[in-house]
Amino acid sequence: MHPIATVFRKESIDGLRDKKALMSAMLFPVFGPVLIYFLLNAMINIRTSGDELTMPVVGMDNAPFLMQYMRERGVRLERFDGDAKAAVEDQAQEFVLIIPDAYQQQHADGRAAVVELVSDSSRPDAQSSVRRVRGMIRGYSQNIAALRLIARGVSPEVMRVVTVADIEIASKQQIAAQALTFVPMYIVLAAFVSGMGIAVDATAGERERSTLEALLIHPVDGVYIVLGKWLAASAFAAFGMLLTLILSLAALSQVPLEQIALTYSVRAPQIAGMIASTLPLAFLATSMQTLLGIFAKSFKDAQSYIGILVMLPIAPAMITMFNPVVTKTWMFAIPGFSQHLLLTDVMGGKEPEFIAYVLAALTTFVLAMLFVSLTARLFKREAVLFT
Repeated sequence: MHPIATVFRKESIDGLRDKKALMSAMLFPVFGPVLIYFLLNAMINIRTSGDELTMPVVGMDNAPFLMQYMRERGVRLERFDGDAKAAVEDQAQEFVLIIPDAYQQQHADGRAAVVELVSDSSRPDAQSSVRRVRGMIRGYSQNIAALRLIARGVSPEVMRVVTVADIEIASKQQIAAQALTFVPMYIVLAAFVSGMGIAVDATAGERERSTLEALLIHPVDGVYIVLGKWLAASAFAAFGMLLTLILSLAALSQVPLEQIALTYSVRAPQIAGMIASTLPLAFLATSMQTLLGIFAKSFKDAQSYIGILVMLPIAPAMITMFNPVVTKTWMFAIPGFSQHLLLTDVMGGKEPEFIAYVLAALTTFVLAMLFVSLTARLFKREAVLFT
């Protein structure tokens, strides 16, 4: 058996036997999709919670026509007595609508009648209801304004100077993928989490247990040893990433996205594109973790170093979220960033050019081999054996 295969087999068996390392490697691929499922359901519940709206009102009798307008739109009105601000602050009410006594006089005089909407903008669960109430009040105001113009012999059309006709060129799949932009981040993050325990244990862990010396005294080139350890950790990282991808797609299929006007479906070619775009990142992640593990004096010390790497897959998502970019071919040559772009395009139903896959895979593997080569050089130093 080739030395690389021997080391790979040994590290893989050790990883499968280590229940703690195996649990830490597989926990994220299972927990991540579950979290996606519950987050999406929570978001849907928040956005659809306003369908059955109950509105507490102070001074309901001051605006009978406004109240009737809201009843016709499915709002259940409740009289409210007490301190509206205190009720909202204590979260006893999501919001309270206050209609002052001066409302009727202002309305009769043809002036702008003022109503007060007491709400807490820091409460995400109340935002949907508050937006709906504001929209209904705005609609009622526009209707009354149109009637006042008609009463004066003026067409309401004079108030419509410019009308926007929206022409949406993005497909429903692309719109859904943009709303689900956090899903690619979870899939990419799995590559940095699933193989971390194996990569750290194969370097800093063996160094701490003083078993690395017994391995290095064998007449085997250090490059073979590093390659075997790296490939074993990469296998765990790749499996964790694939498991996260499959479970995330399964979670999306169980979420009623149509309730928030999103349509998302995935076909076999898209799944193949997702795998092709993300798989090289598993090899890059473990190569960096193996390199950092060499510098650590203990397993715990290595985890603190490698924990910083978890921020790398989050960076591309943050960049595109706060600073949207126009995708260029050269961007697919940036490891990490290219995987995020490819995964987002494929999820949106786009078909990236073949050169994009080639550039992303090639540059990622070249950088991974650079880290592996540097780790192999360090393995030849005696300082590696001592903590």
